[in-house]
Amino acid sequence: MNRRGFTIVELLIVIVVIGILAAITIVAYTGITQNANKAALTADIKQLQTKAAVYRAQNGIDDCPAGYSFVYGNSTLGTSPFCVMKYEAKNVSGVATSQASGAPWVSITQTDAITQSTNAGGHLLTEAEWMTIAADVLSMKQNWSGGSVNSGIIYQGHVNNNPGSALAASDDDTDNLNGMTGGIGTNSGNNSSRVLYLSSGDAIWDFSGNVWEWTQQAIGTPTLTMSNVGVSGDSAFNWRDYTLGSLSLGNLANVSKPATLNGWTNPVNNVSLSGITWGAGKGVGQIYANYADSASRAFLRGGYWYYGSSAGVLTLHLNYSASDSNAGIGFRVAR
Repeated sequence: MNRRGFTIVELLIVIVVIGILAAITIVAYTGITQNANKAALTADIKQLQTKAAVYRAQNGIDDCPAGYSFVYGNSTLGTSPFCVMKYEAKNVSGVATSQASGAPWVSITQTDAITQSTNAGGHLLTEAEWMTIAADVLSMKQNWSGGSVNSGIIYQGHVNNNPGSALAASDDDTDNLNGMTGGIGTNSGNNSSRVLYLSSGDAIWDFSGNVWEWTQQAIGTPTLTMSNVGVSGDSAFNWRDYTLGSLSLGNLANVSKPATLNGWTNPVNNVSLSGITWGAGKGVGQIYANYADSASRAFLRGGYWYYGSSAGVLTLHLNYSASDSNAGIGFRVAR
């Protein structure tokens, strides 16, 4: 009998075929897993939205207008339930509008953002409202890269400078990387989802990243005169982590309380953030301040497309006045 073994070419062909079959299997499995995750997310969000609808009905609260998301109030922060633009404000024929299409309305001063918010039938987000939203999204497992609160990092959105410009959003909340290009997550350390979910089940786009957003100390009180905000001894502006033991929030603590979310508990799903302080390593961002500064400052939140690990839902920039503007600064309206 003439026995012949496999030739090298035949072995290579077998190896290639096995590799192709393995790749197909992996792709198929990945697709199945992603579809299952999407289905689970959709079910969770639907349940939260139903709960929010019941809450509004029981408390005589109207549904939010189209393009707005519902936010539960928080007694610790002194806020009642409110509606917030789902998207960063867009300039539609001179009217601040919440819609997915179009680039954000930028190059606007805080003073003008306040005026345009009023003209749109609402007001510029206050610091208490911003912190209410921040605390809420931080309490949602859907917003953490590890799948549970405090596991991995909170999604930071478009902060990696790819592309180096502000982006439009999408009507599809599962299209959460819309417009982003290569290198996703290289600066932020996660998959850069631009969508964060509230405990009401509603979504909010670009709450971190894309463009800075003006807030105000309170309605009718736009700015705050700085006093001992930063690290004692500083005579220049620096980025500081919220976990830094020497960081002083000075009189800012009376406005943006609780600045590091200590003592906060989600009013709906009872996720307690009491005693937790998070820094840039968790994706929440940093504060830009100067301990020696005593000027009247307006509030900029969230970071923009270039800011990497300094951007986040708690990011706060305190080196601008109410009359300053640039192409990376926008705003969002609340009602």
